[in-house]
Amino acid sequence: MSDLLIKGARIVDAGREMAGDVLIAGGIIEEVSEEIPPPKGIPLLPAGGKFLLPAFVDLHAHFRDPGFPQKEDLLSGSRAAAHGGFTVVSLMPNTDPPCDSPEVARYILDKARRIGLVEVHLVGAITRGLRGEELVDMEALAPYVWAFSDDGHGVEDHRLMWEAAKRARELGKTIYPHPEFRGLPSRELGEELMVARDLWICRRTGARFHMAHISSPGAAELVALAKEKRLPVTCEATPHHLCLSREEADHPVNPPISTREAVDALVKGLVEGIIDAVATDHAPHTDADVAAGVPGISGIETAFPLLYTRLVKTGTIGLRTLSRLLSLGPARIMGLRKRGLVREGFVGDLVLVTEEELEVTGDFFFSKGKNTPLLGWRLRGRVWATIREGEVIYLDGKVKGRDFDDHRQVIRGG
Repeated sequence: MSDLLIKGARIVDAGREMAGDVLIAGGIIEEVSEEIPPPKGIPLLPAGGKFLLPAFVDLHAHFRDPGFPQKEDLLSGSRAAAHGGFTVVSLMPNTDPPCDSPEVARYILDKARRIGLVEVHLVGAITRGLRGEELVDMEALAPYVWAFSDDGHGVEDHRLMWEAAKRARELGKTIYPHPEFRGLPSRELGEELMVARDLWICRRTGARFHMAHISSPGAAELVALAKEKRLPVTCEATPHHLCLSREEADHPVNPPISTREAVDALVKGLVEGIIDAVATDHAPHTDADVAAGVPGISGIETAFPLLYTRLVKTGTIGLRTLSRLLSLGPARIMGLRKRGLVREGFVGDLVLVTEEELEVTGDFFFSKGKNTPLLGWRLRGRVWATIREGEVIYLDGKVKGRDFDDHRQVIRGG
């Protein structure tokens, strides 16, 4: 936790916009005002009119550790997150071994803590080995996770999902389903049937459900009906499902990128407030994986520029709405207090962005995964600085821990 004064920013969060300064003391936002005289001895970061937003919170990411270091590890994933403006990430359980025991959970959390770049939270498995056959010891895993999911696989056994939901409610945890029944005539039908089944379980058990990567407009409609009934349900969509159509991006991902008509319908659900958050589903792969057609997009570093270019710059949504979807909404879903707004008393996790154009190339990525349909694209909305609890962890092309001293002159002493 650190002290920092940010001067001359265009401050934007889900509730307001203003020009001014932000003072962070001991990692907490102490003052937000049009003009704050620099306190003696406090480092000063001149914003130069850049947008200052709450740092982003990613509900859904894969850092591949343990098990797949050639794809990503906790260090490279943390660096990529900081580059993308994220200070909090929620990691899914499909590692090797899966996060289905306290031992694996402790390994991940301890390693992330030692790295110390971003704050890592965990989603635990619903079933042992993600095989959909036997529930994990949810009581033993609960102290280490905020939710349970068999990410990548829908739990097709109705009895197991019913029992998991009952236990999750008793433990005060969220069920985070992968909405897919396999072997059906269409992916959309599989998603909609799974969402309908899980919403029924949600209604009957009272367990809190958060629906992963909604891609079907029909599934979004089902969530909207559940919200009308005041069920404890939220949902997310990914940047690629909201911004890309299969006509322009021929890239394998699960669920698949859809038609322009379906994308427009999903964006309509976003505008209407049906979708509560945007989550990246950051899924880095090797070049060999890509050549073999393994589905997934390395998306945590391109999330903000893609959304800003495709949704904000086109006037579809405002920057305040995007801040809600990337910061306040995800923080609330995860139960994180004092996160997601630029307000006094909130955690000093912030991001400074510019309207500069950037080109997505292989060299752009801090992630090991370069698997994206965006290579060669030019986007607006460059993350310039990422601040965690008052400490600058990413600044103008450099992440803390590698050549970072080259930019110390940008942060001046008070």
